[in-house]
Amino acid sequence: MEKKKLRPWMAVLFVLAFGLDIFVLSGFLGAWFGVWGTLLHEIVLALLAVLLAALLRADLRSVFPFRRPRAVKTAGTLVLWLGTFLAAMAVTMLVSYFFPQEVMGASQDLQDIMVNIPVLFSLFLVALTPAVCEEMAFRGGFLSCLRGLKSKWAGILIVAAVFGMFHGSVWRFIPTAILGISLGYLLVETDNLFYSMLFHFVNNAVPVLLLGLLSLLPVEELYGSGGMEAVQTSISSHLPLASVAVYIIFSCGSPFLIYIGRYLIHRGEPGYEGGLFPADRKKTLFVLLGVSAYIFLIGLILYLGSVGPMMRYMAP
Repeated sequence: MEKKKLRPWMAVLFVLAFGLDIFVLSGFLGAWFGVWGTLLHEIVLALLAVLLAALLRADLRSVFPFRRPRAVKTAGTLVLWLGTFLAAMAVTMLVSYFFPQEVMGASQDLQDIMVNIPVLFSLFLVALTPAVCEEMAFRGGFLSCLRGLKSKWAGILIVAAVFGMFHGSVWRFIPTAILGISLGYLLVETDNLFYSMLFHFVNNAVPVLLLGLLSLLPVEELYGSGGMEAVQTSISSHLPLASVAVYIIFSCGSPFLIYIGRYLIHRGEPGYEGGLFPADRKKTLFVLLGVSAYIFLIGLILYLGSVGPMMRYMAP
């Protein structure tokens, strides 16, 4: 049977199928099977992508491309993740400052899962499974429909926006969409789902590991019984502006990290033989320095503005 390319209008079929699974079926699976329902829902998501691509007679190897990873591209993926992660965290903290309870509530279900199961199982359920299944669905099936558009960024941005919306919370939309942009870029530029899956896995694994480390700290001794709940309640009720400022200051490195990650992903390819900052791209260096300095300055002003009144109050 002759294989066909997925067309942009076919993206609607993928969106409808994914929406049915995420917003309808996942609720029933969670009620029936508890934490295992989350695993089943993710598997169904990947199966829907493969089934739709097969029914539309697409070449599955081109829709779900897997190739042997290269070390330099893997390193570039990790650097790109770090830059994107810092940017997404700065946005998350900024939104959390104005809407702390809403942001905490949006991720409460996921936190409950990570707290109540062993760390290794949590890594499998929260990091590995979504990294494989969601990338096959969104960057595999969905994005493949839009790769025929004139602009590659049109498809990347559309998929990132839907990816953000399908996480089910307006408070998580922007940071999730930011991550989705880098995930789509990775797939389009490398034509290898391994790198977007690695990016997704690391991004989800970090909070799991941090929460696992936090559980080892003597929180109960410091705050008494229910110490973890007390800490979460304190965070959800008020987030210090100084904390937001620190995250913004950290994010000033995002432009350089994203640029370096992009370079490593393409290293050795035509147009990237001249090193990180070749002679014809000196302006890029100054732009990156300017953007980073601007972000740092905003964070510094916010930090000084938040701690200044406190220091004057504490002064004799």
